[in-house]
This record gives sequence, structure tokens and C-alpha cells, in this order.
Amino acid sequence: MQILNPVHTKRLFQLAIPVMITQVGQVSVQLFDNIMVGKLLGADALASVSLANGVFFSIFVLALGFSLAIPPLVSEAQSKNDHTAINRIFRHGFVLNMTVGLVLVIIMLFALPLLYHLDQPEKIIPDTESYLRITVISIIPFMMFQTMREVSEGLSFTIGVTKATIIANVINIVLNYIFIKGIFMESLGVDGSAYASFIARVFMVIFLFFVMKKNPATKRYMADFSLKAKLFQKTMFEKLVRLGLPTALQMFFEVTAFAAAAFICGLVSANDIASHQIALSMASFTFNLCIGFSVASTIMIGRRLGEQSFVELKEVGINNMKIVFLFMGVCGILFIVFRHVLPTFFTQKEDLEVIHLAAQLMIIAALFQLSDGVQVVALGCLRGIQDVKIPSIITFIAYWIITIPLGYFLCVPMKMGAFGMWIALGLGLTISAVLLVFRFLKLSQRKIDAFEKTRI
Repeated sequence: MQILNPVHTKRLFQLAIPVMITQVGQVSVQLFDNIMVGKLLGADALASVSLANGVFFSIFVLALGFSLAIPPLVSEAQSKNDHTAINRIFRHGFVLNMTVGLVLVIIMLFALPLLYHLDQPEKIIPDTESYLRITVISIIPFMMFQTMREVSEGLSFTIGVTKATIIANVINIVLNYIFIKGIFMESLGVDGSAYASFIARVFMVIFLFFVMKKNPATKRYMADFSLKAKLFQKTMFEKLVRLGLPTALQMFFEVTAFAAAAFICGLVSANDIASHQIALSMASFTFNLCIGFSVASTIMIGRRLGEQSFVELKEVGINNMKIVFLFMGVCGILFIVFRHVLPTFFTQKEDLEVIHLAAQLMIIAALFQLSDGVQVVALGCLRGIQDVKIPSIITFIAYWIITIPLGYFLCVPMKMGAFGMWIALGLGLTISAVLLVFRFLKLSQRKIDAFEKTRI
């Protein structure tokens, strides 16, 4: 009996590896921001950026979630050679994404004064507000990039996105060092990191635009792209919102749980926030690698859905979840082995308390790597069959009904600090993974049974 299907596995890696490299590039923007800020400016500055990124990504994932409605629709349309439908998805998705992005920018800018009323360490709030004020504007260029990215990946053309992300990441690293260190200019401190990220994201849009204009898989859709009012249909917007809103909420529930965890850790000390951010940066790194498997799963399953190959659809999902389970098992082992070394990349050697606590958190992070990987691929599989409502409810229950209340109890009243918070996070991820896998197996089998009945 084969543990893994070689055909499905090969296709998974063909699609996933470029996306994984892209995700590494995108998460590395935040990762290198944390490393450089922590190394060059210290633990307090790292705590400021951690808090700012927690707030930023809690809101930004709403916009990101809407964009994820695009790939399964594009993939299904491509399996039917329906180029008109792909054009329609592209232009409607662009307008929806830009509208959502602009609304979120306005909301975040007006909400900045609330930072002073969240019981966080007072010394980190000014830098947090300043960093956020700059980086929130980058939602606009990023949503332009994200729309083109999702169309491109839905068409199985992923290398262009990968190139854009890698080059932009190099630009971000160089500018981070120049702006924070103050080379050729006065040091911009924490703000320098925000400016570097903004410039890198603008570059990503420009680069991907020209790549997609030239590539055979995407150039016809770039040439046909139009924002003429007569080309828009209410039903297409409704379909994108129907898929995108639950996905946005699912991502919002998960990301805000980790952001809330940072706030709860902040009720204890700045060191607990910094340690939490270090462990979270590493866990986010491996999680974003798994997003490559998740995106590939959405594309593969979306294509089987269009072809009505439901037996193979279920096989692909199971195969891909097995692969991510093995992959994250290796990552977890590395976390444990190097738990005392990895935190030293994020802060100064004098911050011994932060390094020691982060090393403890790495053990817990290692244990829930398996659940984290499986749940994100299960979500990708469910997105491929356009099932998004129930998964959003599952994530809400796992993170906000179970994780956050338990995390607060362990962190504050039980005085376990960030260590207690991470025990709760691990439990929430495990519950989410189990329920999402069960959901996929149930729905895929239901499609098989329904299709078999039509053939009798």
C-alpha cells in the first residue's frame, strides 16, 4: 500500500515550491524587520514592531481573505477553458480587493489613538503608532499585487510571483539596514523598517505587472483587463463575496487570536511580548511554507472539481495532508534541537531573559507544528471545493471560544506568562486541525456518493 501517491506528490511540489519561496519572501519581510529592529535597536523596539505587526495583520488578513476567493474560481474556469470567465473574475476581483483595502486603511488610520487604551507598556506605544501609520498605507499596493498574484497562481503560473517577492525582499533588507542604521542619512529608527517594507511592496506590484504582461499563460488576461462599467455584474461580485468573506473571517479569527496573544503577554511584561514575537516569527515562517502546500491543494482540487473527478479529489486532499504532516514533523524537530540558538538571531545578547523564555516557547511551537500544517492544508482543500462558511465557524470556536479565554487564564491569573499563552495556542490549533480534516473527508465522500448515484 502506497503511503503517498507519486503523481499527486510530484504535482503538489511543482505547484507548491514556487509558492513556498514566495511565502518565505513575504514572511521574511516581517522576519528581517524583527531581526534588524531587535539587533540594532533592542528589545523595546522589537516589542513595538511586534505590537504594530499584530494590529496590522489582524486587519490586513480581512483584505487578504477576500483575494483568496480568486484562485479556486480561476482554476475551475481554466479546467473548462473558459477564458471569458477568467477575465470576469480578474476585473471583479481587482475592484473588490481595492475597495476592501481602501476601507481598511481608513479604519486603521482613524483607530490608531486606541493604542493608548490597551494597557500595553507605555514606552513602546509611540513607536508602535508611528510604525503603523506608515505601514498601513502599504495595504493599497499590496492588494494590487495580491489580485494579480491570485489570478496568476490560479492559472498555475507561480514563478513570476516568486521572482517579484524575492527581489522585493532583497530591497527590503538593504533598505532596512540603511534606514535603521542611518547610512548616508540620519537613522529613522523603527520608522525606517516601515518605510523599507512600503517601498518593497510598491516594487512588487510594478515587477509582477510587467512579468504577467509578457508570460504566455497570463498576457491575454492582462491585455483584456478593463474597468469599463458595462463589464461588471452584480452576480460576480456576490459570488466573490460569498467565497471571500468567510475566508476573510476565518483568517481574521486565527490571526487576531495570535495578535490577542501578544496583547495578553503585554499584560505581563515587554519581555513576554518580545519572547512571544520571536517564537511566533519562527512558527510563522514554517506556517508560511505550508501555505505553499495549501495554495497548491486549492488549485489541484479546484481543477478536479471542474473535471468532476471526485474520487481523485479526495485522494489529492489526503495525500497532501500526509505530506504536510511529515514536513512539519521535521520542522518541529529542528525547533527543539536549535531552540537555544534561534532566539539569538532576534535580539541582543544582553537580553538573556527574552532568549531563555523564547527557547521555552520554541518547544511548544515544535509540538503544534503538526496541527498547524495540517489545518492550513485542510483549509486549502476545502477552499478548492468552495466550502468556506463552516471552516470559518470552526476557526472561530477553536481560537476565540477556546484558545483566548484559556490563554488569558494561564497567562495572567495563573501567572504562567507567555508560556501559558502558547499552551492554549497549541490546543486551539489541534482542535481546528481535527475538525477541518473531518470536514474535508465528509464533503469529498459526499461528492463521490452523489456522483455515483447519477451514473446508476
